[in-house]
Amino acid sequence: MDSDGEEHSGTTTPSAVDIETAARTFSLDNLPSDFVTFLHKNDIDPAIYTVADLPRYVRLNPDPHNTITAEELSDQLGVSVEPVPGLELFCRLPAKVRLRQSQAYTEGRIFGMDLSSGIAVYSLDVQPGDHVLDICCAPGAKLCMIAGQLTNSGGVQSDRTSSSTKLQMHITGTVTGVDISNHRLATCRNLLKRHRLQQHARLFQADGTTFHVLRPSALDHIRAKLLAGVSKAADDKNLSSSGTVTIESHGEREKGLANAPSSGVRRRSLVENVSTRESQIEDDGPVPKKPRIPVENTPSGNATPTSSPSSSSSNLPLSSDHKKPPSTTIPFYAPKILRKDPQLQGEIFKYDKVIVDAECTHDGSIAHILKYETWGWDSFHKNFMAQDRLDSLCELQRGLLTNGFRLAKVGGTIVYSTCSLSRAQNEDIVAWFLASFQGHAVLEPVSRESLGVLPATCKKPSRRVVASALGWIPSEDQHLEEELLLTSEQEAKIESLEQQVVDGCLRFDPLASRTSGFFLARFRKVDHMGI
Repeated sequence: MDSDGEEHSGTTTPSAVDIETAARTFSLDNLPSDFVTFLHKNDIDPAIYTVADLPRYVRLNPDPHNTITAEELSDQLGVSVEPVPGLELFCRLPAKVRLRQSQAYTEGRIFGMDLSSGIAVYSLDVQPGDHVLDICCAPGAKLCMIAGQLTNSGGVQSDRTSSSTKLQMHITGTVTGVDISNHRLATCRNLLKRHRLQQHARLFQADGTTFHVLRPSALDHIRAKLLAGVSKAADDKNLSSSGTVTIESHGEREKGLANAPSSGVRRRSLVENVSTRESQIEDDGPVPKKPRIPVENTPSGNATPTSSPSSSSSNLPLSSDHKKPPSTTIPFYAPKILRKDPQLQGEIFKYDKVIVDAECTHDGSIAHILKYETWGWDSFHKNFMAQDRLDSLCELQRGLLTNGFRLAKVGGTIVYSTCSLSRAQNEDIVAWFLASFQGHAVLEPVSRESLGVLPATCKKPSRRVVASALGWIPSEDQHLEEELLLTSEQEAKIESLEQQVVDGCLRFDPLASRTSGFFLARFRKVDHMGI
């Protein structure tokens, strides 16, 4: 779930009223008693909800052909726009600014995105060629940021030193977004298209705890075949180990693609140009649309085809490490270059980076909590505060993180984040995970020096949660209030784990950080585990 302050579209877009009232707070006397109990139980300072005038954050578009400087944005909005030190492309501005009415917003030169959410993406350290999985991706601000990092790390280069034009397409990786909500995935798709980032992205409607599709397994093969349709010189021998395709282009047929004017025109990647010619990416132009294949939702939430579509890449040779699934899962959205993937299984097809932005109580968002003054606190209690709801929510978060870990390759990075300040949904989840996957995952601290914002202090996880994960007490006893009776060796192990969590995780809150409440932890998968 994207945290408050990120860009939305359609029915989920914050209105101008939401932005204007971001500085409004309420008396703590108005908070319902069960919410106050929740705050005290999780060691959350209620004063967080009295903070006024939190700044708004935007991210500048990294596309060099559609960006804007902080100075230009300041002139356009008529307010102070302050770049955030150490966090490239993020700027701070007054909360009252109406972004949706601005020229920079309508032209796609800026993204509304809270700073803490951007830090979660930066902590992934996305590199050219990475395949990234975004679990709970909707409504899509983080997804677009990842896609933008991939898109702008490579692209098309033109070499005009010979009589023929050589185009180099750098395979810059992919991002796969997963969410259980149909209408929220539609928002993701709209954002990807609006910012022309869809050539590297695919979306699946599925349960994040059971999603099983690995990274695109035949991308190079598919791209080579697509490029062969544009230039007869493109064939499989052009694929190099560095992931670069070189094409010799001759004649008028390729002239528009190779020699398109670069000044004043947004230059699309070769992938998008090729796919557009083949009617494979829905874009702004008059590209004919093919009807979507009907899908059915399985009990696990994964979409499966009602009939098996033929795949041009289904004849790929399979090694002993490559397993073909019994059936493929039809994406909610993907350009055809990714939609036809055979979805091979095997360790080599696991993701380089995984981000799990888990469903949570959203208590870190002042704007979100304020809405319940209008909607009524009864719905807040029903949705978040009932103990059975809180217990099932933590179980869901554990399942999402576990599945993200399962889908990451050995050596890969997994980032877990929430927009909650609850210890139970943050430090307790991290401690449980480290205790449960000892020897297979390690907590990898994110550098605090280059954040450009002051983090809040992390909290010690529940000792009973840790003891339960280590098998020292029954799981049903982890919520009891009685003091634990442990050996000195067990005490030392818990204290060591507590310190790891406090030192290795990041918290942000309105009081300390001047951002929405947010939590993140970064793990490294160091060994395979059969889960």
